[in-house]
Amino acid sequence: MHGQESILVQSLVPFGCGENEYHPIASLFFTDGNDAIKLLFHMHTHTFPVKALILFFLCYIGLATVTYGIAVPSGLFVPSLLAGAAFGRLLGNLAYKISPSEVAFSNTYSLIGAAAVLGGMARMTISLTVILLESTGNEQFVLPLMIALFCARIVGSLFNTDLYHIHIHLKPGVHFLDHELRAISGNHDLYAGHIMSKDVIFVRPVESVGTIYDILSTCDHTSFPVVDTEDKEILYGTVSRKTLMALLQYGKYGLPSSKTYPLQRSIVQNHISLHPDSNYVSLLEYNKLEKEYPSDSSIEDIIVKEEDRELFIDLRPYCNTSPNTVQETTSVKRSYEIFRSLGLRLLIVVNRYNQCVGTITRDDLLPEALAKDMITKGKNV
Repeated sequence: MHGQESILVQSLVPFGCGENEYHPIASLFFTDGNDAIKLLFHMHTHTFPVKALILFFLCYIGLATVTYGIAVPSGLFVPSLLAGAAFGRLLGNLAYKISPSEVAFSNTYSLIGAAAVLGGMARMTISLTVILLESTGNEQFVLPLMIALFCARIVGSLFNTDLYHIHIHLKPGVHFLDHELRAISGNHDLYAGHIMSKDVIFVRPVESVGTIYDILSTCDHTSFPVVDTEDKEILYGTVSRKTLMALLQYGKYGLPSSKTYPLQRSIVQNHISLHPDSNYVSLLEYNKLEKEYPSDSSIEDIIVKEEDRELFIDLRPYCNTSPNTVQETTSVKRSYEIFRSLGLRLLIVVNRYNQCVGTITRDDLLPEALAKDMITKGKNV
């Protein structure tokens, strides 16, 4: 008996057996998960019979499925590793009974089985190969491990995606975009104008307090296009919800302008003069605009007086005047890549006159929404 085996023998559980005896099923169920993995990986003799391995595999994979399905934080890495090790050792025992002189020890099958089940669940190849090699410390298993993980990834991908992506898609409110657009969506001649939302909620460069408050109260968008209605409705930029909330919270608004003294048209200014008899409205300090805590407050916490609803806020100093935009003739594939690679929440669609004609959000790029657009050939055509 090797030194490693002599240490692992101490982890075997007697469970009512006589002296110098052990119970194979209890040794797998009533030991720590790390010790059970070591027993399956390193015991060179055929320590566990076929019936014990079958019972342990079925019970463990069943319990792992149930606990993960009810969202109990029990983990899935070690259960997959244990279930795969038990199944691989089971096949090793059967192969040894068929041809005892031509097959490897069952612990080798245990390692390959653990890699296959873990790879089929997580669909990782290189990282799992490194992890399992470090756990065994034997570089001769590089090739069989890579083959097993590659086959598990290919076979699993024929039926569905990996378990973590499936769980993300099942979570309500979590709209996860895959790393690339599906080929059927990208090759269906869809453009940004086909999938965009045409009902655009926007604000003007100089907007009334009541309009901004009503917009924030009725929708939960994180960013809004700024459209200059006095200049052929050209896109001026974008402004975030957080900025609008801060301007309302700190009262950065003033009296309405008169026809005799129109609003200033400069883009960059240090103050805003709305009326010759009124006070200047100073700009909001950066530390207040980008405060870390509390990061964002609710619109219900901001109280706007009725007489203040007719006042105006100059949004020009706070606008992002170079937002990410696409033409309405841009392909869906290109729009998808821009949206996902830049981590956007809002992608503005403009026409050749730089007028905002629609917006694209994460909801518009989901597979279900794209499939509906493919059937109707675009909802805005």
